[in-house]
Amino acid sequence: MGLSETERQTNQSSMRLLQIMECLAKNRIPMRLQDIARQVEMTQSTVLRYLYALEDANYIYQDEDSSRYALTWKACSLSENLNTLLGLRNISNPFVNQLANTLSVGACVVIEKDNECLYVDCIDNPNSPTLQRIGKQSPMHTTGSGKIFLSQYSEQQLNYYIETKGLTRYTDNTITDPEKLKKELEKIRERGYGTDDQECEPGLRCISVPLRDYSGRIVAAMSIFGNPADMTDQRIKEDIFPALKAAAKTISARLGYMEK
Repeated sequence: MGLSETERQTNQSSMRLLQIMECLAKNRIPMRLQDIARQVEMTQSTVLRYLYALEDANYIYQDEDSSRYALTWKACSLSENLNTLLGLRNISNPFVNQLANTLSVGACVVIEKDNECLYVDCIDNPNSPTLQRIGKQSPMHTTGSGKIFLSQYSEQQLNYYIETKGLTRYTDNTITDPEKLKKELEKIRERGYGTDDQECEPGLRCISVPLRDYSGRIVAAMSIFGNPADMTDQRIKEDIFPALKAAAKTISARLGYMEK
């Protein structure tokens, strides 16, 4: 059933209000009415009506001397509430559970902390040799998630990471050569996912994808892992990667990311 005319108008009004708030947020200095109207492509009278509503709700203020408009800090309270009530784990946890239960493998969400991977949510696959991981840390060059983070490093940042953290060998498959690691990171940028083929722990394979926020920055990585029998190349290609990619797309959208 489609929207009624009244509902369409309400929806359009909401979008205009958000456009004006986003316009003010992007500018570092207070703005003139005519400049706001030009940037949001509305008439000045229309913009002024919305500005009055925002001012009444204390989301903006008008400078008395210049008559320019700017956001108040009340807008910051929205993000503080989001950080508290809708944190990354709250958003991602249903997907971690669904992936683990549907595919009978392990699933986790990882953030970067102090140039290492920190597990913030994880369900282990009962068929894998892994232990409880939440709160644990692991080296970035050995894991699919870690390589996802390294893939957004500049060359200078990556060289500094290699110099300070080193490329310690954990298994026979660990990448310890800087040039080989750089080539691996280039592949990740091209294909959009990272892998760990028993590079961190013997008998454990994983595939990881990025989770992006509203700025497009990679703020976390989501992984599916298990033993080689559960994580064959064919199964990863046909079942695991499509499911993981779909979950990451939804999570990123809830973090404010919009695909171009």
